[in-house]
Amino acid sequence: MTAFSLSLDLVRFRVPSLNRTFLRWLAPLLKPDEGFRVTGATFMLAAGLAAFIAFDRSVAVTALFFLALGDPASALVGFRGPIPRYMGKSILGPAAFIVVSLAVVSVLAWTGVIEWHWRWVVGAVTAGIVESVRLPLDDNLTVPLVGGAVMQFPLWIA
Repeated sequence: MTAFSLSLDLVRFRVPSLNRTFLRWLAPLLKPDEGFRVTGATFMLAAGLAAFIAFDRSVAVTALFFLALGDPASALVGFRGPIPRYMGKSILGPAAFIVVSLAVVSVLAWTGVIEWHWRWVVGAVTAGIVESVRLPLDDNLTVPLVGGAVMQFPLWIA
């Protein structure tokens, strides 16, 4: 899926009529600049592939849940009303991301998918911070990989 999505992005950049069709059908799902750059969905697929290669399955699943649920929560909460901003972003967006990520940890631990460990909390907070800062790479790539690396680290040193 990652290879297909990346191939589609690269081909549509070369074929303007394909890109116009792509944008006509998918514009409501895309950010304004994704008509001319690799989409967030492609970055998310690449992050998922990299996470499952680099991390234990429990870490990869948790990191991708952080992105899949925390990122939309951050966007929904962050765009509402006259909220104090830091570096152009709402301070409530990262807070929502972290709260949702901690809820993910709670549900996964409660259902027995993961064993409780402090690394999950550190990973949730780290992923929320990474989501809130402006980095040159898309946050759909950086959030699960940085958050996952933080959660994997105790396993690397054990």
